Amino acid sequence: MRVEQIAERGRLLTFDDGISLYLITGTHVHLLCDTHLGPVSMNEVFEILTVNHASHRLLIFNSHSDWDHIWGNSVFKDHLIIGHESCRQRMLQRGTFDLAQNAAQKRGNVVLTPPNLTFSDRLTLEDEGIVFSYTPGHTADSSVCYDTVDKVLYLGDLVEDPIPYLDAYDLDQYIDTLTSLLEDQARILVSAHSGLVTRDLIRKNIAYIRAIRDGVPVDPVRFGSYGPVHRWNLNMRIVHQVARQLDSERSMSLLLLLELAGDLHEQDPEQFRSYLVEIVNRSI
Repeated sequence: MRVEQIAERGRLLTFDDGISLYLITGTHVHLLCDTHLGPVSMNEVFEILTVNHASHRLLIFNSHSDWDHIWGNSVFKDHLIIGHESCRQRMLQRGTFDLAQNAAQKRGNVVLTPPNLTFSDRLTLEDEGIVFSYTPGHTADSSVCYDTVDKVLYLGDLVEDPIPYLDAYDLDQYIDTLTSLLEDQARILVSAHSGLVTRDLIRKNIAYIRAIRDGVPVDPVRFGSYGPVHRWNLNMRIVHQVARQLDSERSMSLLLLLELAGDLHEQDPEQFRSYLVEIVNRSI
């Protein structure tokens, strides 16, 4: 794990897969933003904590409930784990599904452990100058952590280089969230998958999301290795649309549709819709 001091009291912890966590050492607490892929990952974090202000209380923040951000939670079951109320709900709803689908990525024995302290819009640790805010977009349960002392904003997966994953259906809401971030007072922006990012990248992400929302053709070649992410985004839109088109007597959960769909990174979007409708009809 690579450790970078990027602010007076903030360190960026980046694992070998490129996923970063953010650790704030405040006056009385350590705050760890996200917990990566499991207990083995957290062993590396504990090595840092034991030699730096070991008497500080440890708090955990989940930026959202995607599996690559929360599987280390079980190590902290006796600590406060902070997350948006929908983060807890989504983890309970789809945590088992995600664990089965991505089991090969586990680092250690993963026990699903949702946040035990939730908020609806905003939560502030007044004595530490840390603010958590609900910012739906990448997922419907996304939120951010802002260190008002260092003016560092941890974004989770809201911003990614070159393009973000579009898991949530409401892209207007995502655009609104990113637009508000452009006006934020933060001087350092941290992405879980892209490290330190700029407002220019936020603008590029907004332009991409608008194109997907409006059905504007996008050349995936310019995204390089992220071409499969673009296919995933197009196919996820189709999954959401099919889920909404099914009438009440034929309704199927989004998770069941995802299970039927297979790997969205690999499907050809031009063929995927008819394929998905066909297998849905066969399954009902």
